[in-house]
Amino acid sequence: MEPSHVLWALRDRFRCAVLKKKSNFAYVAEQVVQLLMYAYDEQTPRIPVLLMIDDFDDMENVNDLQQAIENECIEKDIQSAKVILLNCMRSNSFEVTETTPTTVFIGNRLSDKELKLFEVKLREIEKEHQNFETFYGFMIMKENFNPEYIKGVVQKTLKNFNMEKKNAQLFAVLVLLKVYCNVSSISLSLCMDFLDHPKPVCGGVRIDDIFQEYSSFISSCLDQDIVVYKAVKITYSIIAKQCLEEIRNTHNVTTAKIANFLLTTDQLYEHTQGRDNLVKDVHDILVKRFPSFDEDSRFSPLIQQVAGETPGQEEIVLENATKRFDNDAIVCQLLARYYYLKKKDFSVAKEWAKKAMAFSKDSYMANTAAQVIKHQLKSEISECKEDPISPEKLLSSLKLAQSAMVAFRETQDLAKRESFERLQIKRNNCPFNTSGCLGEIQVGVFVIHLLQKTVFSSDGIPHDIMSQFLSGNISLSEMERSDPWGIKYREYYDILREFENMLCNLKERMKWNFDYLDRNYVNLGTVIGIKNPREKVTQTEIARCFETYSNVFCKTESENDLKKQHFNLDLHQARQFLEKEKADTFSGILDCLTKEITTEEIEEIVRQHNFICLPQHQPKRIERINMIYANVVLGCIKPESDVLLYQDPLNVLSELLCEKHTEEEYFSLLFIAVVLLWLSPEHELCIQLETYISQLKVSYFEQMKEVINGKYPIVHFLLGSKSSCRRLVQIKAIQSCVTGSEEHFASLWGNGQIFRKQEVRKLLQRFTGQVRGKKKIMVDTCFQDQKLEVIPLFQSQISGLEHGSKVSFFIGFSMKGPLALDIERF
Repeated sequence: MEPSHVLWALRDRFRCAVLKKKSNFAYVAEQVVQLLMYAYDEQTPRIPVLLMIDDFDDMENVNDLQQAIENECIEKDIQSAKVILLNCMRSNSFEVTETTPTTVFIGNRLSDKELKLFEVKLREIEKEHQNFETFYGFMIMKENFNPEYIKGVVQKTLKNFNMEKKNAQLFAVLVLLKVYCNVSSISLSLCMDFLDHPKPVCGGVRIDDIFQEYSSFISSCLDQDIVVYKAVKITYSIIAKQCLEEIRNTHNVTTAKIANFLLTTDQLYEHTQGRDNLVKDVHDILVKRFPSFDEDSRFSPLIQQVAGETPGQEEIVLENATKRFDNDAIVCQLLARYYYLKKKDFSVAKEWAKKAMAFSKDSYMANTAAQVIKHQLKSEISECKEDPISPEKLLSSLKLAQSAMVAFRETQDLAKRESFERLQIKRNNCPFNTSGCLGEIQVGVFVIHLLQKTVFSSDGIPHDIMSQFLSGNISLSEMERSDPWGIKYREYYDILREFENMLCNLKERMKWNFDYLDRNYVNLGTVIGIKNPREKVTQTEIARCFETYSNVFCKTESENDLKKQHFNLDLHQARQFLEKEKADTFSGILDCLTKEITTEEIEEIVRQHNFICLPQHQPKRIERINMIYANVVLGCIKPESDVLLYQDPLNVLSELLCEKHTEEEYFSLLFIAVVLLWLSPEHELCIQLETYISQLKVSYFEQMKEVINGKYPIVHFLLGSKSSCRRLVQIKAIQSCVTGSEEHFASLWGNGQIFRKQEVRKLLQRFTGQVRGKKKIMVDTCFQDQKLEVIPLFQSQISGLEHGSKVSFFIGFSMKGPLALDIERF
């Protein structure tokens, strides 16, 4: 069913609108709220808005739009706003996918009953219309989406296709645009000019007259840039795909040839009407891609198709793209990516990256310049078959590594600057660019692989010495003196000395970047307060790099030598174990609440934390804080565990709160203090709970301000109905109350339906409170003389409520502070 049909059927119940193209979401939200409030009378119920989103290809865009509409409702102080987003997304899969409370899969297979109904309808149509065979939407469904039927129709229609004819050229362009940009169209007046078709003195223009034998595949429509104008498009995507295949296989017109025609034919861009839309659509099919670390996915589906169909022709298409978009940074970036990934021509890639930076000096262009150097380094290492590597190759590779690291740090500096600028623009939801951090980690991995081909090879100096050197614990001179082959490898040591500063700081830089990325991933997520599934691609790459890191820095091979030096080996190995398990930071420990890990593994993590924090080991402050986190997490997951700290974590917490801390330490301490003190209202420190909540909000902004744009705090715990640590409920416990995929759970969580389930309601404790202003709720608690503040996870749930309104809700804990979930008015 077409969107217009759906909206027409629902016109009596909703104020309906369609959003066909991604626009400025703040502007769209403004228009939606105007539609919602138009001619609104407080004495009558408000009519909900039904906004149909026609084929957004990314749920993140839908979430951003939802957030923009919520923000607009809050700004206008609209109570109980009802806006329904109906997102229609086309799927390439023919298999029925899981249906969730907010999604329905409409397949392209009809039941026997439906097929019979189509046969009846066909007989009715035959009586009324002579050309019923060209009702392709109906006929395709009547034939149950049979590929052979579609192939036959296309072959018959295109039997005389000739790319030398202008109408065939224009048809091929329309087909290409439809396949790779579904919402594309071309101005009707442009088509008429291109085909030298006379403009009628009066009356309209028939598509049959313009496109002749191809007209049955084409329909007219209205489009808009500065003004609304008449346009044409290929009606059905399924037919466009078959047309492209038929043109290629039968008429020997490749995708590359059509793309080059589209890019090099100036006449297509000379017409004012619809030009901006055409330019945007052409730009999209060249550059738009889907995130993945697979090399092919670094390019748009069009470029991938051209490369697979006619290898080498993609280079010509890209060169023509740079001529059409001669001042476009993203197209230059695309060329740079092509030359360093596919052609391995790094000098040309550097030139394109330089041009991209000249047009737009932002962190994404800077990252491309850094990626060129990184891939040149990767290529040099992989092509080097020498073992050990020659001094000359070592020197050139280390120079590249140093340049790449500098370039990736510059990328991060630019990203931070951009982030602070976005903080001033409240409606800009662009997330923080972390590509520089990941890039620096990847270069670190290459450096490790490089060094393993030199004096650090299997017959060289011990593994632990290498680890100590790269950790900055011993100097190059000390390492050289301890190396029995030092004289033999003097030339290597002379080269390493040039890069000693970079090498001695390698572990520190890699560790900092790992922790930084983990802290963002674990504590910041989607608008609904859970982890972003899109980041799994990046997380897989981080895990791969961390494995190399942990093999070098998280194991000890020279145990006997260390024992002879009266070294506390057990303590050292306990710290290495925690670092290897990523459980040596508060974020890594909190990640145990959601990642795949056994209870036994968590118990071992807690056991090692408790061991490190024995008084005789003189633990650091951060280690004592992490010990509290580990015990709280285990207490939440397995409260009966005998590994749990024998003494009350609150005693350790009390001591820590009296000590001085770095800002980062204090941030992690405040969160766990708020959680534990909320569980223990009788504790003497609870008198400070209100202060700690306030300080946590301030600390959250100070510590996370550069990365919070477009992201939202993740809920780590919820308050349950039991006592002590049993009262903390992890997200996994709630997830276990429903069956289905992570997407299913995210859907239930996002729309609040998860809290309608009795199993979930039994797990959690419901609180009451009063609304204070537009952004907070004061909780009714048993804490003497204290009104504790919670922030609504969705501020729209209290939008329009009067100051002092009574509400009930569940409470969750995030690094921003306590959050109110599932808010209901009394």
